[in-house]
Amino acid sequence: MSPFQNVDSFLKVLCRSGCRAGFWLSWVISMFPFLIPGSPPAHAVDTIRTFQAGAAAVDITPATLPLRVAGGIVESWADKVEDPLHARALVLDDGRIAVAICLVDSCLMPRDMIDAAKVLAQRATGIPLDRMLIAATHTHSAPAVMGVHGTDPHPDYREFVTGKIAEAIQEAYAKRQPAWIGWAADQCTEYVFCRRWIMKPGTAFTVPFTGCPENQAEMNPGHLNENRVKQTGPVDPAVTVLSVQTPGGKPLAFLGNYSTHYAGAPHISADYFGVFAQRIGELLGADPAETPFVGIMSNGTSGDANCIDFSKPPRDFDRFMVAEAVAQAALRAYHKIEHHAWAPLAMEETLLELGVRKPTPNELQEARDYLEKNVKDRPIQNWEENYARETVLVGQMPDTVEIKLQAIGIDGLGIAAIPCETFGSTGLRLKEQSPFPLTMNISIANGAHGYLPPPDQFPLGGYTTWRARTSYLETGAEPKIVDTLLRLLKQTWEANAKG
Repeated sequence: MSPFQNVDSFLKVLCRSGCRAGFWLSWVISMFPFLIPGSPPAHAVDTIRTFQAGAAAVDITPATLPLRVAGGIVESWADKVEDPLHARALVLDDGRIAVAICLVDSCLMPRDMIDAAKVLAQRATGIPLDRMLIAATHTHSAPAVMGVHGTDPHPDYREFVTGKIAEAIQEAYAKRQPAWIGWAADQCTEYVFCRRWIMKPGTAFTVPFTGCPENQAEMNPGHLNENRVKQTGPVDPAVTVLSVQTPGGKPLAFLGNYSTHYAGAPHISADYFGVFAQRIGELLGADPAETPFVGIMSNGTSGDANCIDFSKPPRDFDRFMVAEAVAQAALRAYHKIEHHAWAPLAMEETLLELGVRKPTPNELQEARDYLEKNVKDRPIQNWEENYARETVLVGQMPDTVEIKLQAIGIDGLGIAAIPCETFGSTGLRLKEQSPFPLTMNISIANGAHGYLPPPDQFPLGGYTTWRARTSYLETGAEPKIVDTLLRLLKQTWEANAKG
């Protein structure tokens, strides 16, 4: 029997290897099947899998201003657009299944809004709901679509963005074309530092109504604060990338991932996430007139990290500097990539029920009395008023909440999707224990359920543990989420092995 008798299986192996020779050999065999003894008829090559991809960027910049901007403790308004906001979508199709990944220039998005966008996208594309990953970039300079601290959402803008997310996925799906895909990682240490610090006893910033009357940890303690002792955990400096290009080597799309919180930007802005999306195209030599290109940046595990190194004197930086450093690291990663003509896709999704950390009846009554006496119906003006209000709002929540977790497998790349602001230690653990050679963590995905401190962080207190709509999951949520994500990653890894 000829070693090439099963031509289809042989070509699949070649395509999965990423070797361009497999592409040309498949063409030769399809043209001259009679040259190989015992080969199947010409129509058999129709079963050879073709990898396709499409990408799109849809503008979600608000047309009417001013609007409330999410990300602060007290209400803040913006009346100017510094740079446009987008929903950037990437659709991958291995010939068996299609998956969609969409990053949105927003601070936080609630699960019901994202679920509504998925329904619209499913109707337009046929992609199943459980094969869509939609996440916020976490820019702190975008209009509010979800109530956070002293900022209430804008329902009209939320509805507008919901439709635009679906439009981006639909457009990306319609643009699918044959594509090659690859992944790699490098590091950018310049702009990711743990922002939580252990302080000398009795010196940590403390606020009433948080559930933490005493605190050892403080967020952003300042460069000259002599009470700083040490940082509370590690950070993840990796810049992990997914590159999609035409069979001829022209860039089609590029998904980056980095674990810093945000850089900061005035007015309405996509922050460094938007700058990166443009800059990486320039560095890759993308020519929009020849081949439309979409750059995308996602937020990794940055719940306890930002761009500021409080162990050193202050330095100036902005979103352009952060984007440039991250883009250069992404370019270094790109040069390591071996693009594949075909890669198997797998995606798993599950729901996990978790408890809510609610105030006691006494804490709830104290907060109500405080608000009635000091605030009434006006917007909150400081930390104390904010957490009194948050205590009442968390007290109105159900005792449990259902969160959505996902894993995507793209041959040797695993992607974990987490609906929380996740700590660096959690991200590093996921990467270390993942079955994939390379893993990307995308936070604030498929909803926003607050910070996700590991259990050992709660006794330290500090902002990210303070009970509010930004931090309400049970103290044991992190290990449950990690265990579930590792199980999903294992399932996608095993599914890819069979593919």
